[in-house]
Amino acid sequence: MREAILVSAFDLFSRKGYTATTMAEIARQAEMNVGTLYVYFDSKISLLYEVYRPWQIQELDKLATAVRKLRSPSMQLRRLLVGLWGDLPATDHSFANTLIEALASAPPEMGKPNNLLAYVEQYLSDLLAEILPEDRQHLLKEGLLSHLIWMAFDGFSINQRLRDTRDVTAMADLVAGLILNDKKTSD
Repeated sequence: MREAILVSAFDLFSRKGYTATTMAEIARQAEMNVGTLYVYFDSKISLLYEVYRPWQIQELDKLATAVRKLRSPSMQLRRLLVGLWGDLPATDHSFANTLIEALASAPPEMGKPNNLLAYVEQYLSDLLAEILPEDRQHLLKEGLLSHLIWMAFDGFSINQRLRDTRDVTAMADLVAGLILNDKKTSD
């Protein structure tokens, strides 16, 4: 039953978004009553996190694999940024936007239901540590660069949903040039 709930939730959240999807719809599509659904998940947002976290980790792993296949730090960093700001926000009907929508509509006192943000930022910091040359490693201090890149991801995800897809490649080139202190691309 739990798996049927997760499959149903992913399908509805990715097609309709967070706000437009109801627990009753999820239960109906999973062929159970809504009371049974609440036995497994106490809230819609906790259900979303249960679906979203493995999806996001899988997508980040695929991106990291693509990044590691490239040879130069410049190519790797550009691929990472294009993946985070262009590819991932467009994946699965802009599914990344669903979590942003959920958090934007949640009461502030709720906080974040789990440590996904910390996990993702550490994941990015570790990947950036593999990419950046020794003389640029200082940029990873205190996780600020990873936080900045991930907060930009949120904006790109919203823009993807709104079909405002500016030249992500040009922005990735600019930011990669700034990070790598590459005079050719940051001028």
